[in-house]
Amino acid sequence: MRKLITLIILALAFSSCSNVGKFKESIESLSSEWETTTAKVSATVDQITQAQEQAKSVLDAMAVPEGASLTEEQTNQVASLKQTVQDQMGNLGQLAQKAFEFVEQWQNEGEKLDALKSGLAEGKLPGDVQATIDSLKGLVGTAGEKVSEWEGQVNSANEAVQSAADSYNEIIATVQGPAEM
Repeated sequence: MRKLITLIILALAFSSCSNVGKFKESIESLSSEWETTTAKVSATVDQITQAQEQAKSVLDAMAVPEGASLTEEQTNQVASLKQTVQDQMGNLGQLAQKAFEFVEQWQNEGEKLDALKSGLAEGKLPGDVQATIDSLKGLVGTAGEKVSEWEGQVNSANEAVQSAADSYNEIIATVQGPAEM
């Protein structure tokens, strides 16, 4: 009976070790992908924040200089340019909100990866390992898609803000000489 119990314990230990070994490469690969993607998500969130700051700076600089006399058409153009920048600021604000919500989800799901890595180190993996790996890999793919989408939106906003700034400078230059922004 002792031999039977010892054999069962050894069989369980070996199956546990083989289970850990079976997922080791997948977990390590996922961990590496996760770190790379985390850096990309973080960099893109920083780009969104910088674009917001730049748009605010441009809007603040769009004050008509004292003593400048604009025609009605120029006044309307400046108002339209300011509205364009404000619209872009609103778009960037919405984008930042979406990005921060995703980052929160990313961090929460990262805890599952941490549990897998801890389980790997301890030789005891939690729950349904394959389902967790698949879910996290899916989120890595989603993050890549979101980063591309966000970068496109930030670039578009930056272009619109820069175009508005350039147009504003052209208008002001005709009134009082070159303006600096």
